[in-house]
Amino acid sequence: MAGSPVAWDQKYDHIGRGSFDGRITQVVLNTLQVGRVVYRPGIMQRGSAPTGSWAIGLPISVEGSLHLRGRQVAAGQPLVVGPCADIAFTANGATDLALVAIPVEQIERWMWTRRGATSIDRKYLDRAWTVAEAEIARRGATLLRLLGSLLRSAKADIHQNVLGAIEGALVDTVLGMVPSSEVAEPLHRRARTAMKLRDMLLGSVEAPVSITAMCESLGVRERTLFLSCVEAFGRPPKRLLLELRLNAARRALTNPEVERTVTAVAARFGFLHFGHFSAEYVRQFGELPSVTLAKALGAVESPNRAWARMR
Repeated sequence: MAGSPVAWDQKYDHIGRGSFDGRITQVVLNTLQVGRVVYRPGIMQRGSAPTGSWAIGLPISVEGSLHLRGRQVAAGQPLVVGPCADIAFTANGATDLALVAIPVEQIERWMWTRRGATSIDRKYLDRAWTVAEAEIARRGATLLRLLGSLLRSAKADIHQNVLGAIEGALVDTVLGMVPSSEVAEPLHRRARTAMKLRDMLLGSVEAPVSITAMCESLGVRERTLFLSCVEAFGRPPKRLLLELRLNAARRALTNPEVERTVTAVAARFGFLHFGHFSAEYVRQFGELPSVTLAKALGAVESPNRAWARMR
């Protein structure tokens, strides 16, 4: 993780009645930062976003109106500010925001790999993104879950592959709202892409790869990747990779040779949020991972107990 926070040049004024209460939670990664800001009753904020970065906020809960760069933000829409721009943000009431600051270079790489475009055009600052309110809420919840995973792992020796996967997931969550105009590859090429994707994912169960990394490795855009996977396997790439990782975790729990705890197995396959891992495992296999492990340990230990009784 980075040694110092990405620079923000911000000034705040308390607006609205009542005593002010606010807090900021922030994690600074190798290439970006993610955080959560909560305050009441309201604020007027001015100053620039981090130099060379875009700041994108997703409303979690809002009691009053939000205003950004001289315009009111429609309900459920993201807040988008480019590098060195005056944020000119006002919240007229208690507000809870998930926030990500992404360097321009990282955005350009993502846009080229996933969308075939060079960057996010400045026009996106001057019009509301067409995103359903429920989708904004879902992506905001995803950001908070990823932030929670990072906070829980802050004092642990987190593997760089896992950290890279989290960074990729953060960028995907935010930039995935940008619409695509890509024309997909022909069917026969998509079939070849699907087979290459399958082999790639089978080799990535311990170091989960992002959609961006998949696109880069296979030399395709996101729409082609998605169609290839759904046509060949009946599910999108992220779901397929999740299921392969869950299967690998189940095999490890069924044959507990090295890791003999559920937490160790979850961490081995890149699951930092234990509750999320457990819920997905139950949906996939119909039992808790602890039950799978207990059955396996019982089967391993029962011959030893039988031998002890015979002595």
